[in-house]
Amino acid sequence: MMIKHRRPDVFFRLLCAVTIAVAAGAGTAAAQSSGPKTVADFLLLVPERYMGGYDLRFRQELLRGEHRGVIVDIPNGYISYDASDNPSGFEFAIFRKSDGGYLVAYSDGAFHDQEMAEELGNWPTLLLLSYEGGRWRDVTRESLPVAYDKRLAYMLPRRGRGIAVWDGRGRRLYTLTWRNDRFRLDRGARR
Repeated sequence: MMIKHRRPDVFFRLLCAVTIAVAAGAGTAAAQSSGPKTVADFLLLVPERYMGGYDLRFRQELLRGEHRGVIVDIPNGYISYDASDNPSGFEFAIFRKSDGGYLVAYSDGAFHDQEMAEELGNWPTLLLLSYEGGRWRDVTRESLPVAYDKRLAYMLPRRGRGIAVWDGRGRRLYTLTWRNDRFRLDRGARR
């Protein structure tokens, strides 16, 4: 009689374990498909180590409009912060890839002002980040057609797909245009 009672118990436990495993997997798949889609989603998700010291709380406050000097342009995938009490500020933009994912760009520093950058020790920064499978990866080196130069300022686009590159004297040198999932060097683009 005990043997008959144990078989249904083992079967029931196995059925419960399979049900839990399937349910957990379905929840994970649903969470991955509902990943970040807007520039605001990415701004909140990117780790602080890539954000030049701008912590999550501060970024949340920016999105709520609690600081001056903020531009949040969700339709164009662009956010910038340039307050009068902060000489550096930052720009944050997303570039859509053909597979539906995004390349995230972060730029900060004393834009257009080499003297201020030297004085503050605040050299311009450009980071290009990939977010895949829940992990962040710095893809700056592999995404640029020319080497990153900390003496140049990289101005992210509020509209369009070109990163304008300027020297310390405020002269526009070239544009890095996002096309076919890569940046291309365009020396003729002045817009």
